[in-house]
Amino acid sequence: MNEKFDVSRRGLLCGIALVAVGLMPEAALAAVPAVGIKQVGKKLQLDLKKNAALSKVGGVVEISLSDGSTLAVVRTASGAKGLVAMNLACTHQGVPVQQSGNTFICPAHGSQFGLDGKVIQGPARQGLYKYPLTATATTATIG
Repeated sequence: MNEKFDVSRRGLLCGIALVAVGLMPEAALAAVPAVGIKQVGKKLQLDLKKNAALSKVGGVVEISLSDGSTLAVVRTASGAKGLVAMNLACTHQGVPVQQSGNTFICPAHGSQFGLDGKVIQGPARQGLYKYPLTATATTATIG
């Protein structure tokens, strides 16, 4: 079978561009350590202006807690109600999850969670634990 295909240069370049665009992952923001944090009673206050990653949907900042766990604040939508705070321990067996693009993945058993903490793939059956969060234009209060 020696078939001959007649492809123009333009057709070849367009085909390559379509394949490349289809294979390129969506740009994801990497998690960065949070700054501008203060404790007020049993709550944490996060200065949103000092955490530029949270200005865009998909932005993530991480806060290391005194018990050794990590909390992530994620921008899931614009506005004051578009922030979520969650514990980055997998709900399957408590292993810390790691951000990979627009998901959090458990390195132990492969559970995957969306940036909103919801389960995408098990074995985890519950989403990541969410902390109460209220926000204004300048401050997010967690707890």
